[in-house]
Parts: sequence; C-alpha cells; structure tokens
Amino acid sequence: MTSVLVTGANRGIGLGLVRELLNDPSVATVIATVRDIDAAKDLTSIENSRLHVITCEVTDEKSVEAAVEKVAEIVDGKGLDVLINNAGIYRGLLLDGDVSKAVVMEQFEVNAFAPLLVGNKFLGLLKRAAELKGSAQIANISSTLGALEYAMSQSTEKPKTVIYAMSKAALNMLTRRQAFEYKEYKIRSTVFTPGWVQTEMGAADMDSMVEESTGPLAKLILSLTEEHNGEYYRYSGEKLPW
Repeated sequence: MTSVLVTGANRGIGLGLVRELLNDPSVATVIATVRDIDAAKDLTSIENSRLHVITCEVTDEKSVEAAVEKVAEIVDGKGLDVLINNAGIYRGLLLDGDVSKAVVMEQFEVNAFAPLLVGNKFLGLLKRAAELKGSAQIANISSTLGALEYAMSQSTEKPKTVIYAMSKAALNMLTRRQAFEYKEYKIRSTVFTPGWVQTEMGAADMDSMVEESTGPLAKLILSLTEEHNGEYYRYSGEKLPW
C-alpha cells in the first residue's frame, strides 16, 4: 500500500489529485498540506479515514521540518512513498513594464525553492520507503511554460507569464538534478505539466477542467518506474521536450 503527500492541496490541481488518490484503493495514506486549514474547506470537508490534512508553509524551513515530524508519525516507520510538489504561485509581469523584485522572488521562492526545500527535508522518509519497497518517487508539478523548447512561441501568446516560466524552468532543472543525485538512494524524480486547466492560477483561455487533468495525472504518478526518472511528461503520459 502506498503513502502519498501532496503540497498545495487546498484547491485546484492539488485538491483534484487528493480526490483522485483517495479513489485508488492501492493508496493507503494521503497527506495533504495547506498553509491555512481554516481556508481549505473543500479539502477538510472530505470524509475519508485515509486522508490527513496538515499545515505547511513550503517556503519556511521550520514549518517544513514540523510537517516532516507529523508525516513521520502518520506513516509510522514505513517512510513516504510519493512526494508531490504541487504548491505554486503565479503573478503576471511584463518585461517592458515595471519589474518588481518582490513579485519575481515570490514566484521563484514558491515554484523553485520550495520543491528543493521540501524534497530535501523529506529525503529521510523517502529513503526509508525506498529501503522497504525498493523505490520512492518525487513528482514535481511544472508547466510547459517552463520548457525552453516552447519559449519563443509562448512568449507572445502569454507575455505576462515570463517570471512564472523562468521559475518553472528552474523547477525542471531541479528535477533533473534530483533524478541524478537521489538515484543512489533509489529515489526517482519526474516532472509533469497538468495542462492549462481551470484553477485560480489559470486564465480565461484555460482548455480543460481540473478533473480531466488530475485523473490521468494521478494514475501516471502511481505507475512510474525507473524509465521515468528525470523525464518530463504531460498529464496524459506524453513525453515532452525540455
């Protein structure tokens, strides 16, 4: 049976993944992290004994360390099988407009630094799961906006996403490095794009509903093997260029 942790689970993709994971009988434990439990009514209203909701500010070292302690109690010596770094933030910014350091750094802190921090702090629990079951998995939720392959075409279509795209490109690089450096521990790292879906981070031209993305995405994450280590996939399973 599998244990899965999802960050940023109060809404959107994170909440959708939690619901899909709870529908899978092979998943014994789903741990959902949020910044503010009181503001996560859609999540806390789910009645399922396999769901554990905990607070975690993913950019704060002490908060993440406290979350690690709580998760260790929940999994009770069995380690954490899957870590899904989903928490993210988008703030629009134009290159030929006013550039705000605060807006830029906030996106890098949440979208790139936080997955690094969370992966590092949960490494012990991931190692434990890998020792017991032969492998563990990190799944980083990114975006095609972070792919260099698409940068020239998307820069004109979605000009305000430049800083978001930069932060997701950094997350993609982190994934490749995690895949390389954690391989000796039998911990894989893979990056995914959920598509341009209808969440509060999306826009008017979003092309799919959350459920259309999170259903296939949850199944894909649970089915990953060594061949997926360090690779980049669309939620549908299509392999993407960097």
